[in-house]
Amino acid sequence: MKPFGRLAYTTARRIGTCKRNVTTSRHFSVESNVQTNIESGTLYEMDLTVAKQLNMKTHLPSQLAKQMDTLGEIVTLVREPTAEVASCMRVVDKHLPNLRLVLWGAFGTGKTVTLNQAVHHAYKNNWAIVNLRSAMELTRRVKEIEMSSFVAGRINDPSNAVAILQNFKQQNQHVWKTLTDLLTEKDYEWSKSERTLKEKPITEIVEMGISAPFLASDCVGAIFRELRRHAKNDKLKVLVAIDDANSLWGKTLVKRADRTYAPPSDLTLVVHFRRMIANDWTNGCVLMVADKKEVADARDELEVSRHTPLELFGEEGFEFIEPFVPIETSNYTESEADTIYNYYVSKNWLASKSGKHSFLPQYILNLPIFLARSEEGRKQLMYLSAFNPYYYERLCAFN
Repeated sequence: MKPFGRLAYTTARRIGTCKRNVTTSRHFSVESNVQTNIESGTLYEMDLTVAKQLNMKTHLPSQLAKQMDTLGEIVTLVREPTAEVASCMRVVDKHLPNLRLVLWGAFGTGKTVTLNQAVHHAYKNNWAIVNLRSAMELTRRVKEIEMSSFVAGRINDPSNAVAILQNFKQQNQHVWKTLTDLLTEKDYEWSKSERTLKEKPITEIVEMGISAPFLASDCVGAIFRELRRHAKNDKLKVLVAIDDANSLWGKTLVKRADRTYAPPSDLTLVVHFRRMIANDWTNGCVLMVADKKEVADARDELEVSRHTPLELFGEEGFEFIEPFVPIETSNYTESEADTIYNYYVSKNWLASKSGKHSFLPQYILNLPIFLARSEEGRKQLMYLSAFNPYYYERLCAFN
């Protein structure tokens, strides 16, 4: 049995106990000050001020972000995976290693939305949040690089490091006072003229990295180290949420001086996030999304899509994240599709009615675009989308 394997087994049993408390509902709810339970099947509205603080416009799928602008609100459907993640987060304890969860499933089934719902749940329960929009940004979308002065051969990524620190500061304003009260364990000497002294607020590390981009990569590692230490000491709980997490073990487009591609293990920020995933610290939850975009070839129309954790993380990544709790996202049930349909109708997002364009031929009037608000249109939206949440939203957006 791997280290912490028995503890993980105990945690899994506790999760099973919590899952019995998950209820199913179809009511509409608005966030409260303290969120202790999540009801599967509920339409959930997030306050726009909170959504702005959590940077939801950037982290949510682009279509949902545009819908937020159009409707002037952000409403999502709480599904079974979200309720399961919330149940897992309730059993996080200072005596147990961090609980690692992997969201996996077919394209468009709500992995990213579930991840961001978990981030909001952490916010409501005053957890510290480490949220990475996409791990591919660290391996495929690197704008500038420089060699590390601390570890030979390691490659720093100043622009992405600053973005990570800025996002961390923005998303943790609700616990910033708590973070300010937490002190550093040792002196951090960033350069000959820049340093953070022992027993200084750990937030100074964040400010240092934001103000000095050439130090930002090392500041990310330092703040992550301090978060793990204080979580162990039960000063706070930490949620680490990483979309496209399997890309931390994928391909990179970063080139060394000899023009060869560097492996992910040579990238400083990748190493820091891998350390956050490792289960050598306690009182935290690591939520990862396994997504096929890392391994899929858009030009290959015959390949069968891969979406299981083993297929997407690969052998090395899979062994690193074990043990973990897999949580599958799936297509809508008919009741879930009905809930979303009724919401769109109430907001006039679905506006077309049968017979509205009587001057058109009948075979055209029978198309979904002219039947959206009718019973026939409701059924056609379900079956044309095959109950897939992404395709269902796309169809609704044009009806």
